[in-house]
Amino acid sequence: MAAYPNLRARYSKGTLKLRSPLNLPEGAEVRVSVTALRGGSKRRRSVKRRYAYPNRALPVQRLKRLAASVSLGGNALADSEALYDGD
Repeated sequence: MAAYPNLRARYSKGTLKLRSPLNLPEGAEVRVSVTALRGGSKRRRSVKRRYAYPNRALPVQRLKRLAASVSLGGNALADSEALYDGD
């Protein structure tokens, strides 16, 4: 049977997770000796998330064109009647 001295694992939520798989038959019994490494509870650095629609500055003229393309106000009741009544 293969010997695996000095395996590395990470302890998380009550279990040890090996960094690499072992070549052992299913159900094989093993002896485990655990020694914590220095600074054992290192936290992973958070990854800077990219947003799907990042904010960016736009020129004033472009913002005015965008605002002009959207109709504000109106009569919602008359619009819905015209859309659904078909009169």
